[in-house]
Amino acid sequence: MATINQTRTLLRPVAVLSTCALCAGVVGAPPAALTTHPTPSSHGALVADTPLVRLDRSQLEQRLAAARDSPPDLSNIDLSGVDLSGLDLKRANLVGARLAGARLVGANLFACDLTDVVATGGDFSHANLDGSVLRRADLRRANLEGASLFATIVEAADLSEANLRETRIIGYLRGAKLAGADLRGSNAGADPGNQSMGVMRATFVSADLTGADLSGANLFKADFSHAALTRAVLTGADLGNAELVQTDLTGADLTGAVLTKANVDGADFREAVGVDQIKGLDEARNLDKAIFDAK
Repeated sequence: MATINQTRTLLRPVAVLSTCALCAGVVGAPPAALTTHPTPSSHGALVADTPLVRLDRSQLEQRLAAARDSPPDLSNIDLSGVDLSGLDLKRANLVGARLAGARLVGANLFACDLTDVVATGGDFSHANLDGSVLRRADLRRANLEGASLFATIVEAADLSEANLRETRIIGYLRGAKLAGADLRGSNAGADPGNQSMGVMRATFVSADLTGADLSGANLFKADFSHAALTRAVLTGADLGNAELVQTDLTGADLTGAVLTKANVDGADFREAVGVDQIKGLDEARNLDKAIFDAK
């Protein structure tokens, strides 16, 4: 019978790392560098290390070619700082990948799974992210200018100080962090061409847009219920028919913003700038339930 100490030793989690041709990308390629990061168990304890496979562009292209008609598995790949501009990565599994500082200008990321990806400072300008999953992605200070995020899941992602100028956004951004983000001229308005599928619109429910710049943005029918737009810039933004239920707009700049038929039930406009210049405010729904500075 094993002693208590022997039993504890047998039960101790062990991290096993190995290198093989697949880890290198393809057969015959030189072994890629491996780094590791701890993976929490369902109880929060660190039980093992998950290998991160370092690839350059050439090795990645070889792996994509080897995948052929099947979705490429690029989970836990480290492509930090690599120029991937113009690559076709559609339907790739990039769960847990590292793309910090990587360039993906004009890349095709259609229907990719980017859950838990770390892409701080990455350049996704003019990339196709339609149908992709960015749940819990770290996109702080990333450049997504002119990118397309149609039917994209961005739930609980961190886009603090990200550049989303002129970006097309029709997605699910519940709980996303967009503090200080640049959304000037972004198009998050409902898509009238897909009404047979229900209202296709941007959902920012409970998102943090503190200090974000949404001036001139198309936010028609967007849902900002329970979101924080404290000190946000909304000058000239179209919020017609938008949901602003219990939205925090304290200190926001609403000069020239359009709120025609927006639902402002419980919205907080205290200390907001340009309230007297809001267009269509008298046509907003539940205006009597909104909160304004005392006159």
